[in-house]
Amino acid sequence: MFYDLFMGTYDYLQSGGGVILPLVVVSVWMWALILKKTLQFYRWRSKEQSILDCRANYRNPEFVAAPWQMDILEKVMEFKNANLAPDKKSLARIQRPHHEEVNKYINTILVMAAIAPLLGLLGTVAGMIKTFDVIAFFGTGNAKAMAGGISEALITTQTGLIVAVPGLILGNFLSRRAQRVKDRMERFSIGLVEEI
Repeated sequence: MFYDLFMGTYDYLQSGGGVILPLVVVSVWMWALILKKTLQFYRWRSKEQSILDCRANYRNPEFVAAPWQMDILEKVMEFKNANLAPDKKSLARIQRPHHEEVNKYINTILVMAAIAPLLGLLGTVAGMIKTFDVIAFFGTGNAKAMAGGISEALITTQTGLIVAVPGLILGNFLSRRAQRVKDRMERFSIGLVEEI
């Protein structure tokens, strides 16, 4: 069964022409980044702690919180130890590296999802050129020879859309999730300053 599925997929991709390989590479890369980002958000969310727990267990080496929470807590405590209260600019500067980490790869995912249909369109054009070359050489009487170019055109278009649609949906989902994480960071920072 697995062998039949593999061979069917191989034959399908083989008939897509030269553009299929870049489409497969874009798809694998995009899905790897989606999986990596999803796991990162899941791990962070599962480790997040309340402000009071973070404050109470600040010195406990066994205490586990989200990495961004511990880093923000340490930097706010440095302000406190220097008898300073961080202002909004200081808090934004503390959060900036974590915002960059939250946003990392999301734009890449969205760009790859946007590239996929363009690669599919490139394959469509290549397939149609191949079909017109066959028509110019054999005329319209050889349907079997024309089928290869038409097949390439349709398969690359279909594959480009199959890669793009889930990529756009999940890329936008991850973008909204990243915004929620950044909002929680901001609330945590402000609450921590008020608590201290």
